[in-house]
Amino acid sequence: MIELVTAETMQKLEKECCERLGMETRFLMENAGGRVAEEAAQLIASLGLNRVFVVCGVGNNGGDGLVVARHLRSRFPNLTITVYLIGEKEKMTRDTASNYALLASLDVEIREVSSATALEFQEQSLVIDALFGTGLKRAPQGIFAEVIGKINQSSCVIISVDVPSGVDASSGFVPGEAVRAHLTVTMGKYKQGLVQFPARECVGKLKLVDIGIPLGREADAYLLTPQDIVEFLPKRDWNAHKISAGVLGMVAGSSAMLGAGILLALGAYQVGAGMVVWPLSEEHASLVKVVLPELVSVVLPRRRLIPEFHYSLSDLNTVKWALEARKCRCLAVGPGLGGARSTALFIERLLEEIPLGGVLDADALNIIAQNRERWKGKLSSWVLTPHVGEMGRLLGVPIEEVNRDRISACRECSAYFGSVTVLKGAGTIIASPNGKVVINPTGGPNLATAGSGDVLTGMIGGLRAQGLGLWESALCGVFLHGVAGDILEKAGRKNIVAREIAENVREARKVIESGQYTISFLAGNRCSESPAQLGNP
Repeated sequence: MIELVTAETMQKLEKECCERLGMETRFLMENAGGRVAEEAAQLIASLGLNRVFVVCGVGNNGGDGLVVARHLRSRFPNLTITVYLIGEKEKMTRDTASNYALLASLDVEIREVSSATALEFQEQSLVIDALFGTGLKRAPQGIFAEVIGKINQSSCVIISVDVPSGVDASSGFVPGEAVRAHLTVTMGKYKQGLVQFPARECVGKLKLVDIGIPLGREADAYLLTPQDIVEFLPKRDWNAHKISAGVLGMVAGSSAMLGAGILLALGAYQVGAGMVVWPLSEEHASLVKVVLPELVSVVLPRRRLIPEFHYSLSDLNTVKWALEARKCRCLAVGPGLGGARSTALFIERLLEEIPLGGVLDADALNIIAQNRERWKGKLSSWVLTPHVGEMGRLLGVPIEEVNRDRISACRECSAYFGSVTVLKGAGTIIASPNGKVVINPTGGPNLATAGSGDVLTGMIGGLRAQGLGLWESALCGVFLHGVAGDILEKAGRKNIVAREIAENVREARKVIESGQYTISFLAGNRCSESPAQLGNP
């Protein structure tokens, strides 16, 4: 896994390292600016760029930009370089002021800008964004917001220094205007906000560079990689049979939403479960068999006075017996259950009386949210898979609060319920009860389709049924689900149905195990791509 840190942790690590080694902070600024200049030089040479504009603030990020300008002047004596200084020169940090004095003695034009109208960006140019660094926590105001707007409106190639200006490097929240870079060169360690949405839309390609100091192994979160998944994926023994391959029991669906259960079962089978057991009414079991004959049905007692099917307390003993008789290793509960009160009572008793654990999704999460105190610390054998609305209900907070800091919300949910939590959405987050957080890099907007989450629930449940731990099942399920979507995206399938996700899970596993899958937004060793390859804003 790739280590991720918050802006605060990175600042602490740098400070501690400088104090321990007796190192001047200006040394770090020199190294940071020099490494950005190396990346800029590659783009200038490969794309034939003939002018560079360096947009600097008066903080340390601006100082990094001044170092970039000085290094580029040394490398390209005939290159036209213009530095735009935004902010009051008197408020420069000490290290930034020192680098300003150095640059002023060279043949580099420096313009102190008091109005965004003074900025001019010519075509076939490179813009270095060094306006704000990791310390920004609020929306840029006034001239700063206007300057960011001008940068984004230009047709230039844009490199951001450490973090695109306007992005919260810790949470990934974008509170206002933010630079939309082609390439972000970040220092020392990856900042956790840069691999999350909406910030990731501003980052372009993300390149990590060393700044010449040993920062240790401290991390606030991690980015999941294909290598992690290959290590975890279950392998079948030569003498495996359907029971040893893993039996998943499921409690899902109702008359109006049988499709949710079918998609769940598909996800489980495609990820390798040996058998899926689904208790249903006789009528609905026969309907499901037409679509998915592989399912093992358990026929629930007929209720003559209730024509519509949904689970109720009268089904509890039959379901409990069936799951035990069929040797189910775990459960997947929730998709398509509906909101009937009798179903809620059934689910509550089921969770209390069956020790199997597994995955809780959709309506099961809504049932838990109705009386969240009842379940505090009692869901340690479960993976919860909420989307942002369900997460808001589980935590009792508005959706906007969840979106402002998805990592904190996911971590809080796991701590409260004692569960592994998967917060679905762009940049899905997985949190453990002890606070470990992993961010998933796979998948895209084509996964936003009805039933996509049902497939994911089945995949996580199917992996758990094969013997993986809750944590590993969540990681593998989320990663594979995203890769299946990426495969469809690569084939030009931007608008898909959930069944197609399940149908591509085996191909996703093949791509991962063969080493063909790479994380698309992480830059390689050299960044000489065209603007389109870098990720045009």
